Amino acid sequence: MKLCAIQLPYAHQYTDAAASVEFLINELNSCDAECDLILTPEYSNMPAAFPLEEGRKFIARYTPLLENAAINAACRCNAIVALSYLCEITPGVLRNTTRVYDRQGNIAGDFYKQHLPNSEKRGVQPDYGYTQSPTRPEIIEVDGIRLGFLICYDTYFTEYIAHLGYRKPDLILVSSFQRAERQDILRMLNTSLAFNCNAYVLRASVSMGLDAAVGGMSMAVTPEGEIIAELGSKTGKLLCDVEDIHHKYMRSNSFGGSQIPNDQFVTQGRTTWSYRPAGSMTIPGEKELPYPRVCAHRGWSKVLPENTLAAFGAAIALGAQEIEMDIRFTADNVPVVCHDSFLERVSDGKGFVENHTFEQLKTLDFGNKHGSQFTGIRITSFEEVLAKFARHVIINLHLKSVDENSIYPESQMQKIIDLLTRYDQLEHVYIMGSSDVQACALTMAPQIPRCMANFPDPENVIDNAIKYQCSKIQFFNSQLFPGVIQRTHKLGMKCNLFFCDDAVESGKYFADGIDTILTNDCLHILPLIQK
Repeated sequence: MKLCAIQLPYAHQYTDAAASVEFLINELNSCDAECDLILTPEYSNMPAAFPLEEGRKFIARYTPLLENAAINAACRCNAIVALSYLCEITPGVLRNTTRVYDRQGNIAGDFYKQHLPNSEKRGVQPDYGYTQSPTRPEIIEVDGIRLGFLICYDTYFTEYIAHLGYRKPDLILVSSFQRAERQDILRMLNTSLAFNCNAYVLRASVSMGLDAAVGGMSMAVTPEGEIIAELGSKTGKLLCDVEDIHHKYMRSNSFGGSQIPNDQFVTQGRTTWSYRPAGSMTIPGEKELPYPRVCAHRGWSKVLPENTLAAFGAAIALGAQEIEMDIRFTADNVPVVCHDSFLERVSDGKGFVENHTFEQLKTLDFGNKHGSQFTGIRITSFEEVLAKFARHVIINLHLKSVDENSIYPESQMQKIIDLLTRYDQLEHVYIMGSSDVQACALTMAPQIPRCMANFPDPENVIDNAIKYQCSKIQFFNSQLFPGVIQRTHKLGMKCNLFFCDDAVESGKYFADGIDTILTNDCLHILPLIQK
């Protein structure tokens, strides 16, 4: 099987982009019947940094020409053609795409770039909403060949690459710019990719100039990690022959063991529970997750005992984007989830939380007061919540003050920060609390978003939010007189509502622009925002 990757000259000035695209079209037109698979670089229809409007005009002009050249090459050469470009998926919606044409010029499938750097989101501004939904690496099968894909920035994400290897590709197509990356790094990334996925790799990129030490490096790599063809900084076609595209690197299963595929040698030893939370159970972080949202107040507390793993788990299963919980510290400095400082309302214990050790609290029943059928439910530590639900949900973390007029203890804040860090929850949390909490949080963990509590100083909640550089304010219903939401939004902050359990009322609040509603009954409020 003959593989072909086309490396075109990058247009350092967008006024030179037309020449680069015409170069690519000429290369496609000159491909012959020896080619079995042809790959083009990322952004083949816009190989330059364009002003936004100029870029859109350029794409509209050159995309049909490029698509026609790709289809003609597929039909003329009886080849599979993978065109990587900014593709109009639906009218007005552009995505960074690798589109595969079969040997008859029919569309066999599309792959969309999974990881977009901020520069791409702000500059070209393609659609990337699809990246916020659970997915698995795309495999497009043509003529019995399992094709996998990475586009540029995708090549750095080892978790995604491990998942791609799990899908057993025969050939991974890497379409890229990587204009600033060192060429030795590009070799390392692609040889490692081939070795870890136990698949051939074909990479197509752009040349940054004949003397450039960055970018370029279209190449072909075997499953053993051997580079069998490389273009360096030259332009044109990279051609190489592969005898068996289904070939896998076989190795001994440890010293003296039987021969097994290299990817299986790694997979059999994975301890996924020790890795960063990932996969379909995780959601976008606090800064990426869209609004409006529903926040399950103390979990699904209308039905289950509040602030328990059962209440939180049920709310997450129902689809709540956020859960709210209250944190207090025990006598032995363990953060536990409990709203009241005293125990009588929620348990069969007496006295204050902070006067009991965690072991003492675990002997108490925290379910029976809600209903006899819940007898036996125990108090939940904050760590237990994180161990079970890290990155599954955004946590509205209400750090309870013992005395709002005092200074929140730095030792307790550090404990919270350490746990959030240990369980990789820093991007999926915001700290809610009064002024003493926010002052401490701003000093010790300014990177964690803050939400200003509406008490004990509701009249100055907006001023306090500004003072402590909060990204959100949590309002009482009575505070939402006309203009409050709009003023808060103009200040760049989101608005939480505490609280509402009525669907009709909640619908009005969402219509008025409220961003997040805290509710004890997420089952009946969630349908208002679920599509």
